[in-house]
Amino acid sequence: MKFDLKTPCKDCPFIKGSRTNISLPHERIEEIVNDIRDDKSFICHKTLELQKSDQQHCGGAMIFLEREERPNQIMRIAERIGVYDHKSLNMNADIIDN
Repeated sequence: MKFDLKTPCKDCPFIKGSRTNISLPHERIEEIVNDIRDDKSFICHKTLELQKSDQQHCGGAMIFLEREERPNQIMRIAERIGVYDHKSLNMNADIIDN
């Protein structure tokens, strides 16, 4: 998994009012939020069809967790080994509140 996304895509479920955010049931969004808070990763839906080594962690999910000051385990590991830098995220993105 890669951590190259610095900003969420326009259809990210973590973007307020995005097509995906609106079309997903509220319960599913809560489930995703609970999962990432419980140290599960969340792959960007635009990279799901790629090989696992090329898939990206969702930029919106990373921003969401960093705003809560609760990066999940894979984000903390990625930062320690130098493949992720939380300071490079677009923290001004219009991310959902929870």
